[in-house]
Amino acid sequence: MRLNQNIASLNIYKNYKRNLKLQSASLEKISTGNKINKAKDDPNKLGMSEGLRMQIRGIQSAEKNLQDGSSMMQSVEGSLSSITEMLLRMKELVIQGSNGTNSDADLQTIQAEIVQIKENIDFTANTSDFNGVNLLHNENVDNNNYPGYKTHMVGANSGEELQVPLFNISTNILKDKDGNNVKNIDVTDRDKVNKNISAIDSAISIVNDVRSKYGAIQSRMETSYENLISTSSTLQKSESKVRDADIALEMVEYSRTSVLHNSALSILNQSNNFPQDVLRILERIK
Repeated sequence: MRLNQNIASLNIYKNYKRNLKLQSASLEKISTGNKINKAKDDPNKLGMSEGLRMQIRGIQSAEKNLQDGSSMMQSVEGSLSSITEMLLRMKELVIQGSNGTNSDADLQTIQAEIVQIKENIDFTANTSDFNGVNLLHNENVDNNNYPGYKTHMVGANSGEELQVPLFNISTNILKDKDGNNVKNIDVTDRDKVNKNISAIDSAISIVNDVRSKYGAIQSRMETSYENLISTSSTLQKSESKVRDADIALEMVEYSRTSVLHNSALSILNQSNNFPQDVLRILERIK
């Protein structure tokens, strides 16, 4: 009789190793919260998960771009609102100066306030920048019907961009169709009343048009932002289903494999004694 191999122990040991491996895998999933921790776990789903994560990160960057863009539009709206108020005050002064009862001294006083307003308009236009971008003082623009443009990304993919116009709201550029500009308004010259009013009316119209354009851009940015939030949420849920572990299920699996592991270990100890038990029986037969 040969007792060289303990087949029972070998089989039990194989089951022991298999259950130990399953138990370790469940423990890793529980500790990381992921059911895919290595490429070998599920190559296809790992690739799917990484692709979704890439899309999510791109969308999150686009969300930040849109938030910054919307803040920029809010900032420029505040500046344009101030400029509109200044132009309206200037028109009041021009009309006041057109009263034939004003003395030269009265006109000088009115003109002094107008000069101050013009300086404030230029200062507001020149300093209305957001993170280094000034939308109201593009020196390359001498006609606001033909503004410059700045590209602003509004999505995560190529081509998802918005052209933001760059205007010039300086007093020397705000002018009517005849070339009468705000910078040259002078109530001390009694013959320029009509030109002065025409220049201001055109300036107000230009500023209102610019405000309307930026308002539409801000509205589009906010709509795009809400759409991206919704898309990002959907992608995150999809990525979670692909990658995240079902902790309750893994706890059940861990408990199951733990019981099998401990049982196999106990039986393995007993089976290892089997050859010696046989020898003892044989010795008694002698």
